Amino acid sequence: MKITMLHSRTCALVLSLLSCTPWTAHAQDDASTQSRLSSLMAMPFATDMVGAKHAQRLAWVEQRKGVRNVMISDAGNAPHQATTYLKDDGTPLWGLALTPDGKALAYVEGGDPEALTAPAPNPDNAAYRPTATVHVVRDGKQNTISGQGYLPEFSPNGQQIAFAQGGTLLLGATGSSARAVMTTDGTITALRWSPDGTFVALEINRGSHGMIGLWDTKRSVLSFIPPGLGFDRLPTFSPEGKHLAFVRIQQPPLLTRPENGQFWSLHSYDLTSGAEQLLWTPPKGPGSRFWAADDLDLTWTPDGRLLFPWEGSGWLRICAISAAGATTPQCLTPEQAEVSSYLLSPDGKSLFYTSNVGELDHWRVWSKPLDGNAAALTDATEEAGSLAMAGEDLAVMVTSATQTAHPILRHEGQWRAPVTPTLPKDTNFVAPQSVQFRSEDGTNIHGQLFLPPTEMHGPHSALVFVHGGPNRQMIPAFNAMGYYSNAYMMNQTLASHGYVVLSVNYRSGTGYGQPFREADKIGSAGASEYQDVRAAAQYLRARPDVASKHIGIWGGSWGGYLVGLALARDSGLFAAGADFHGVHDMTEPDHPGLSPEENRKQHETEWRSSPLADIEHWRAPVLLVHGDDDHDVEFEQSVLLSKALTAASVTHEDHIFPGERHEFLRQQDWLTAYSWTIRFFDHYLENAEVP
Repeated sequence: MKITMLHSRTCALVLSLLSCTPWTAHAQDDASTQSRLSSLMAMPFATDMVGAKHAQRLAWVEQRKGVRNVMISDAGNAPHQATTYLKDDGTPLWGLALTPDGKALAYVEGGDPEALTAPAPNPDNAAYRPTATVHVVRDGKQNTISGQGYLPEFSPNGQQIAFAQGGTLLLGATGSSARAVMTTDGTITALRWSPDGTFVALEINRGSHGMIGLWDTKRSVLSFIPPGLGFDRLPTFSPEGKHLAFVRIQQPPLLTRPENGQFWSLHSYDLTSGAEQLLWTPPKGPGSRFWAADDLDLTWTPDGRLLFPWEGSGWLRICAISAAGATTPQCLTPEQAEVSSYLLSPDGKSLFYTSNVGELDHWRVWSKPLDGNAAALTDATEEAGSLAMAGEDLAVMVTSATQTAHPILRHEGQWRAPVTPTLPKDTNFVAPQSVQFRSEDGTNIHGQLFLPPTEMHGPHSALVFVHGGPNRQMIPAFNAMGYYSNAYMMNQTLASHGYVVLSVNYRSGTGYGQPFREADKIGSAGASEYQDVRAAAQYLRARPDVASKHIGIWGGSWGGYLVGLALARDSGLFAAGADFHGVHDMTEPDHPGLSPEENRKQHETEWRSSPLADIEHWRAPVLLVHGDDDHDVEFEQSVLLSKALTAASVTHEDHIFPGERHEFLRQQDWLTAYSWTIRFFDHYLENAEVP
């Protein structure tokens, strides 16, 4: 495998001889470990699952050996490949849509779903930067380009396609080139067809505010639902197409408690009269600020109710309210549990949802009549994620402790798996143990413990893994998100390599209720979540199978931020770390709405919450890895830390992937970064000399 890098150097100002020579003590282990990782990362991994409304056809993106292609399955049978991509070049495939009859498929090649207006990623460093392009595949084979853009959606009769590019709406016949029909200021971030195809509702972000536009396809006229001084989002047409529901959201001012205000509301717009109706505003308290997982939207029921996500009890649940007038919402999903995905059955009488009811680290699919009791549809061996309907069939994206994300489909009362991922030959995974421990302030923290094979006698070096986000949750199984599916493979590989690994779900993460996710003084407000990371290391230190002076830490993004805090504040506890694209200086420019004195105090808090604030205490060696086309965490954050470490004579090794995004898009880059990480820990953690 040939890896081309613009810059890869080793800085080791304290141990220059060791850092400038290759590690040879684990050469044989390195080769076998890299081979194991390569085989694991070649497993099929599925994302972007969609179903046809009137056909038992399911489509998804599959990444296999780093190559992405779109797959199509009928009635849960073995899939066929709808595209013919051959290279691990990091080009994303996303934004899938099917016509109601399933005979045409749309997808986006290139671009970035998390940075719609940014230049398309080019991690393979092609001579010319690619662009986001909408493709339509008809009859499973005829692939045509509709134009440059993203967010493709077919009209209800399947004869037209609409998509966006920045603030431009494009329309065309299915399978033909589309044309721009209008342009407005801002960025179109979502679009929806009305049931009769007369209107396309557009969610438009203009930076300081957002509004909903209505494009009249018959008259070629753009109008706006009367906007407010917030963000109007989630436009959803009623079944008969006469009304459009949406949420109006405001962001609470800095230094205020959201529960003291009312920062969102539900609205309905009458397309005939042009009248807007305020349906409901949540009361002050929990849930007075709008928050929802990616797969949660608004949904109309046939009997005139509106379903929406709300955490008024402190837990994210699906609730219903009559669209005829203001009433008290009825929450349909259980207390003390969260929902990550939901949809209605085709007849509109039952609710399907994914929830962690009864066991917060385990997600199952439940079925519930709108006015009845719930029953579980999946079992304890699977972790359930997103949902889709393929005609009358329910499809679920699932994972397990030994299987990467793949769809299963309930056809005629029986579950079918079009693809069954299997571990590579001679690969054995440990069963991660779900553990809980207390942080310094008494907060209960969940985690997953990965232990080395029993034939590897301890005490062992150990690692704390910290996820990013921070609104994420790790589970004792493969994750449905590619970034954390890879992290699960890595933790399993580290365990097989002889490390005890503890993946910690620190406060500010999801799955454990609003008070946990919105805990006091998290991040730049005081880094309170760091005490959970420290507690994880102390949990490991107390274990008899752990070498107490050989505990390290690794993670990316917000996890990289926490790695930096750990090494800067506690180099006596954490002997080494690997920091992928982390944040190291949390200070921000002056915040509008704060007085000069309030801004000064805020900047001081932001600085004291930053790893760089404690650089003089940093002693442990660290590995830094960052892609220089990162649009989530500024690349300069790692440059800044590297300079500070050099000035402080701290041992560090750094690597750059030119053209890579925040979530490395090429499998070969993940493999390379993980190989660097294992070699780094084998050298610096095994030989750690704790200050």
